[in-house]
Amino acid sequence: MATRRIGNIQEIEDVRSRLVLKQWDTMWLDVEQRMMKLRELVLERPVDNEFHRHVVVASIAALQTFHRGTLVSIIDSGDEYRERAAEAISEKFLMKDALGWLRGQSATFGELVAHTAPCNSVSDLLSWLGKLLACDMRVAVAEAINPHDRRNRIANPVKLVANTDEMLSRLADAFRLRHIFAHEAAPNVEIDADYCRLLFEAVTTWIRAVDGVLWTTVYTSLPLTTREMNDHGRAEVMSARKGLADAMRVALKDARQAGSADWLRRNHRKWKAVVSEWSDNTYATLQGTMWPPIKAADLAEAVRKRTKQVGDWTQNSDRNL
Repeated sequence: MATRRIGNIQEIEDVRSRLVLKQWDTMWLDVEQRMMKLRELVLERPVDNEFHRHVVVASIAALQTFHRGTLVSIIDSGDEYRERAAEAISEKFLMKDALGWLRGQSATFGELVAHTAPCNSVSDLLSWLGKLLACDMRVAVAEAINPHDRRNRIANPVKLVANTDEMLSRLADAFRLRHIFAHEAAPNVEIDADYCRLLFEAVTTWIRAVDGVLWTTVYTSLPLTTREMNDHGRAEVMSARKGLADAMRVALKDARQAGSADWLRRNHRKWKAVVSEWSDNTYATLQGTMWPPIKAADLAEAVRKRTKQVGDWTQNSDRNL
C-alpha cells in the first residue's frame, strides 16, 4: 500500500476562497453560473472549433466542482457518512500531514476527503458517490426524478435521465476529450457544435440526476427550505430561457431570409446585457434569503415577455413576406 502526501493544506483554502460565497454549501451558485455561461456559447452555435474545446474543458471543470462540493456536503452531514468515507480511503497518509488536517481549523473532514478523492472519470464519479450513499449510483441516477415532483407527489413523474448508458458514455468521452484539450495541442482533434452540445447536456443531466438522488438520501428528511424556493426560481428561469431560445431559433431563420439576422443577434445581445445588469444591480445586491427567488421570478417574467415580443415580431414578419 503506497503512502502519499495529502498536500499543502493551503490548497483547499485556496479552492474554497475562489467560490462565490467562500463556502461549499453554496457551491451550486458557482456551478450554475459557469454552466449558464457555457450554455450561452452552446446555444449560439459557434463555428470555431476552439469554442467547442473550451466548452468541454470548462464543463468538466464545473462538474468537478459539483462533485467535490457534493462529497463535502454528504460527508459533513453526519457520522454515518464520515465512517463510509473513512472506509473508502485505501491509501496511507503521512502522519504529519494528517495531523495538520485533523485539527479542523482550516478544513472539515468532508473537505479532506473531497480534496484527496479523484475526479477524472465516470468511474470516479460512480465509485465515490456509490460508497458514500451505499447504493449503485448507475441505478440511482437512472431512477432519479425532479425533487419537486417527489416532494409534490406528482403521479408518474418524468425521470431526469432518459438513457443512462448513453449519458454515461458521453460523460466518459467528455472526460477523455477534456484531458486531450487541457494537456495537448492536438490541432487535428476536432469537435463540432452538435457533439459539443451533446457532451454539455450529458454533464448537465448528470448534475441534475445526482441532485435528485441526494434529495432521496442525504436530504430526504430536510423540511421545506430556501434552497427549494431557489431551485423553483431557477427552474422557472431555465424554462423561460428554453422558450426564448426556441423563439429565437424561429426568428433567426426568418431573419436570415430577410437579411436581418446580424441585427437580430446584436439586438438580442443588448437585451440580455440590459436584463442582466438590472438583475445584478437590484435584487442581487439585497441581503437576505428571500431575494434570490424573487430575483429569479423577476428574471423569468422578463424572459417570458421577451419571448412574446420575439414571437409577435416573427408572426408579423411572416405576414409581410
